[in-house]
Order: sequence, then structure tokens, then C-alpha cells
Amino acid sequence: MTKNASLSKWLILAVLSLIWGSSFILIKKGLMGFGFVEAASIRLMAAGAVFLVPGIFQLNKVPKDRWPFMVLITFVGMFIPAFLFCLAQQHVQSAVAGILNALTPIFTLVFSFFLYKSSHKPKQLIGLFLGLASAVLLVIERSDSALTLNPYAGLIVIATVCYGLNINLVKNHLSEVPSFAISTVSVSLGGLLSFLFVFLPRHEHYDFSRENMLPLAALIGLGIMSTALAQVLFTNSLRRLLPFSPVPPPTPCPSLQWAGACSMGSSSGGVMCLPSWEF
Repeated sequence: MTKNASLSKWLILAVLSLIWGSSFILIKKGLMGFGFVEAASIRLMAAGAVFLVPGIFQLNKVPKDRWPFMVLITFVGMFIPAFLFCLAQQHVQSAVAGILNALTPIFTLVFSFFLYKSSHKPKQLIGLFLGLASAVLLVIERSDSALTLNPYAGLIVIATVCYGLNINLVKNHLSEVPSFAISTVSVSLGGLLSFLFVFLPRHEHYDFSRENMLPLAALIGLGIMSTALAQVLFTNSLRRLLPFSPVPPPTPCPSLQWAGACSMGSSSGGVMCLPSWEF
């Protein structure tokens, strides 16, 4: 492996961690002006708008027999989790949301083992569980208030189940489809579904007044960065960075730092948990 290739992998790792880690606080900011249905749909529509034109040009690169899986990953990889996270974060702390999101590699492993009979190296499993444990300890150590769980935290767990299934579907059923086509088509499809079946029937519930410009900007940024851009980087990384294993890249932990910065005025740098990436 060349030095430049290794550096490129670590750069993608850092970018994905920062993007996903920041998503939890952006959701919180967006929920200050919109309900969870509106917030999730704005996020999806913003992402879909970015990839609408590229997605149209990539349609012919998706074989007809792969379309059921494209639709399925749109729902389990973006559509359903977007609404689950927005609903949950009305009642769950951002730090708790961040640590629960660290369950994604666990469910990815479960699906890969039971559905696809994949094998994993011991060091990958050890790294995965160490990464999850470090996230738990980091949350406990950094929090100045009691971390609480409630039934809404279960929605985030369901979202991570969806993410784990999505990763395995992409790896095992869409391997012949270009990663850029997977990203642009699925993201634009998710945005279109949100526009047609959520925004249009409920347009009177969306408050785009001047007072809501900051929450709106947070949700648009969330869609562009955490959904559109991150989807391209991550889908590509499933092939470039993880050729032998469907276990996803590291669970991002900057959300813990954002939560601390917003609640305690902390200015310390972000931290990333490294569960199971092979370099």
C-alpha cells in the first residue's frame, strides 16, 4: 500500500467522522423550528435536490433486476432512519443519540453473519467492540449531567438496524452497480419520495418564516453534508476501503464533542472511535 493511498483512506475516515458526528447537533437545531416529520423531509429533499440531475444521468447504470434493492436501500438506508432520528432526538440527548448510533457496526456484523454467512477476523471483532466500549466510556466521562434513556432511544436502535441491513444489501446485491450511481439514484429517490408523499400533503405545516431561517439552514446543511456528500463517500468506501468485510467505517464521535461544546462551552477537539477499519 502506498503512502498516498493510506493517507487518502485516513482522510475519508476523518471527513466521514466529522460529518456524521456533526449531524446530531444539526438535527437538534433543526427541531427548534420544525416538527420531526418536517425536519426529516427537509433533510431528505435538500439531499435529493443536490443529486437530482446526476441521479437522472445515472439511472441507466442500474440494471432492472437491481431496482428492488435500490428502492430497499433508499428506505432502510435513508428514508426510515431520517424520520426515526428526528423523532427520537425530540426526547433524547444528542450525546445519547451519538453513542446509540455506534451500534451500527454491531448490526452490520449480525446481518453479515446470519444472512450472508460472512466471516470476520478476530482483530476486526475486537476492534469493533473496543470502539463501542470507548464511545460508552467517552460519553460517561465527558457528560456533566446524567445520561438518560427512554423508550424513544429504541427508535435510534431501530435506525441502526436499518443502517446495518443497508450496508449488507449494498455489499452483497449492488456490487456490480457503480458506487456513484448507487449514491445519486438512492439519494435523489429519497428526496423525491419526501417531496411527493410528505411535503405536498403537509405543506401547510412547514413554517418558512424569517424566525425559522437558522433551523432551516441547519436542516439543509444536514441534507447536503450528512446525507448527500456522506452517502457518496461511504458507498465508495465500502469498495475502496473495505474489500474483505462489510463492517462499516468507524462510528463517529465528534457528536459527543458538539454536545459538550453546546451544553458546557467546551472548545476541545473532536475524538473519533475506531472500531474495525482495515488499512
